[in-house]
This record gives sequence, C-alpha cells and structure tokens, in this order.
Amino acid sequence: MAAAVVVAVGSPALAQEPAPVLGNYGGGAVVKPSRSLYGAGNMLIGLRAAGDGTLQIDATVTLSCSEDAVLTLRTTPAADGSFLERGTSERATADGVAVRTSYRLSGWISGSAAGGTATVRSSILRDSRRATHCPRVTVRWSARRPVGEIGGAPVAGSRLHGTTSQRLHGPRRAITLRVAGDGATLARALYDITVRCDRHRVTAAYDAPRRNLPIGAGGVVHDVERFTIASRRTIYRSVERFAGTIGSSGAAGTFSTSVRIADRRSGRTLERCHSGRVTWTAAR
Repeated sequence: MAAAVVVAVGSPALAQEPAPVLGNYGGGAVVKPSRSLYGAGNMLIGLRAAGDGTLQIDATVTLSCSEDAVLTLRTTPAADGSFLERGTSERATADGVAVRTSYRLSGWISGSAAGGTATVRSSILRDSRRATHCPRVTVRWSARRPVGEIGGAPVAGSRLHGTTSQRLHGPRRAITLRVAGDGATLARALYDITVRCDRHRVTAAYDAPRRNLPIGAGGVVHDVERFTIASRRTIYRSVERFAGTIGSSGAAGTFSTSVRIADRRSGRTLERCHSGRVTWTAAR
C-alpha cells in the first residue's frame, strides 16, 4: 500500500512520566460523523510493550482508494518513550493485487497512554503497467492501556481508546470511540475484528456500529444490524451486534459478527463465518 508519514508528537511532561507498562495498548482515530464510516482518515492501532523493551505495532489507516494501508512493525522506543519508523512495505490482497505502502510512523508511549501522527501513501499495482496512486493521508492517533474503570456519566466530546480480546500478530486488536458533543450519543466507534470461516479462512477487518447511538441510563449503548446481499449465485446474510457501557473514565462491552452464505437457488448453506463473542475495554 502507500506511504505512511508520521510526525512525532511531543509532550512537555513526557520525560517525567513513567516508562510504558508491559502489555497491550489500543486506539486510533475516527473522523467526524459527517464523513463516511470507513472513509479516508480513520485509523486503528494496536501496540504491545514487550519485556525486552521493544514495541510491536499493528495499524490500519483507511485511504480514499479501495485498499487500506496496513502496517506491521517492531520498534524500540528511546529512553523518553519516543519512537520513529519509516520505510516501504508491500502486501498482496486476497485477489492477488499488490499494495505498496510508504510510511513514516512516529509517536510516544508513556505510562498507560500513547500517541502520535501517521501519514501514509499507497499504490495499488494491478499489473506491471497499471497502478492506482492513493492520495496521502495524515492521521493523529491516540491509544490507551485500559484498566476496566468506567466511572460516572459520559463526558461530552470525549474520546476513548482501548483493546479487544482478539489478537492479530502480537498486539491485541484495537477499538476507538467518540462521544458526541451533547454527551447523550455515541457519535462513532470503530474496531478491529477477526472472523473465522468453515473453510478455515480467516479474515482480518474492521467494523463499526451505527452512528449516533443513544446513550441510555447508566451509559448503556447497543446496536444490532442485519445485512442481506444477493448475487446471481449466492445470498450473503450477516448479523452484527455491538453493546457497551460508557462512563467518564472508560468504557467496556462486547461485539460479534456472524455470516451465512447460501446458494441462491437451493438455499443450501455454503459457508458460515463468525467472530464469536468479543469483549473490549477502553479508557479516556
């Protein structure tokens, strides 16, 4: 895929902050609700601080093209928690299309928080003569190591970041949420999800509940979406569930996806896919 350029984000108090806590951090960024749920500028990032001082990073940045920038990195933060990685990576999609991404990823990690800026640019290589160049995207991201505290009422305009019970490579997968300015709705949420199918296929993707979900009594939100897509030969049906409790200091909940693909004529099930029940936690 394309290139990722990240501008380091500094913090005046960074040098006085504690070293990273060993374990998993997660988060990212979601654009304002007026934009597409999956439009350019959204990002998910999972980080794992290991005992050897290294930091494993899995990140996905959405682009305006049909493919996303996917980064799998390992870095060693400096003594103040800052890090910088740049380079070019290449991957093949499920249908064999090559995606080349140039990236420069910088940031910091300290205590239970991390943050940074990512700029990515990708090229989709459909054959030796045809390439689609995606416009460069710059995203400022945040991540947290959630501890499960929820606190009182949701804070208007707050953003919460965290991790799920699923893993991909080293880090746990990520989730990020944005509370609306009225404090009464969940404007956006975006999360990584891994789905396994009967034919042993594993799909790593990201998903989102509906925008502007009402936050009920006690900070509760929930959403169920059902989709049916018919082609000439098959019918694809899916059920996506999302639920959580949002508070002043954190949030927690569950989500799941199940899919049934059937023969359109006979109705016979061709394949089933599911994520299982995934738990998540997030922090401000």
